Amino acid sequence: MKNTPANEKIFWNSRARNYPLPFEPSTLGKTRRILRLLNRMGVEFTGRDILDIGCGTGVYALTLAGKACSVLGIDSSPAMLKIFRTQARMRGIGNARCRMAAWARVPGKELRNAFDISLASMTMAVKCKADLLRMEAAARERCVYIGWAGVRKNALLEAVYARHALKYKAPEGAGRILKELKAMGRSPRVKFITDSWEKSAPPGMVMRELAINMKVNGACLDRPWTAALLKRITRQGKVNQVTRVRKALITWRVPGRAPAKTAPRTAS
Repeated sequence: MKNTPANEKIFWNSRARNYPLPFEPSTLGKTRRILRLLNRMGVEFTGRDILDIGCGTGVYALTLAGKACSVLGIDSSPAMLKIFRTQARMRGIGNARCRMAAWARVPGKELRNAFDISLASMTMAVKCKADLLRMEAAARERCVYIGWAGVRKNALLEAVYARHALKYKAPEGAGRILKELKAMGRSPRVKFITDSWEKSAPPGMVMRELAINMKVNGACLDRPWTAALLKRITRQGKVNQVTRVRKALITWRVPGRAPAKTAPRTAS
């Protein structure tokens, strides 16, 4: 995807209706697995104030609300945040709120030292030194970045991208962030993991998503060819997709901040 603000808004708003919900069993299991791994890497979420950058539907923010003191999610997609608020209300979660904004445009002074942990997962909101410095400025203790690590496989998307002379690959993520952190003199802890997810949707919905994919990559979907492809792989009215990826879990302590000595706070 060509990473412009307009493209990102189009893409994520279009994905909201079929995006994983925080408390779906498969999604919740994957989230909890990653949180356990982060805990082993020295990240303690219990009783902390947490900032979730690029929070989407609340996959991390709403899950963390069960152990955190408070959580603020920031995202630029109104469609994603509508689901976030609905999920929070349905679950009676009162210590997690969200705000619509592009991360780079949130006034730094509003968030300075307001959180214990800044977290960003699978988002293009954090992609350069300035974004990382803003994460650090907001955190009293530690930062966490979860990002693409060079592998993304999906048979359907690979075929469609190839048809349109595009290469389907993992977005730039962890590699770039690790280079920036090294240049900044940080010493992050890193763990690489594999992950996968399945998605099943009617051909019409898949066609709409593919058209958006092509649009944000500067191409126009070949609809007749794509319709024929989807017809061949549709089973019982649904197109099934499996995406396999490699992720990096990265965490580092904010320079100049001593480890917390006070007991974790509890949500009121």
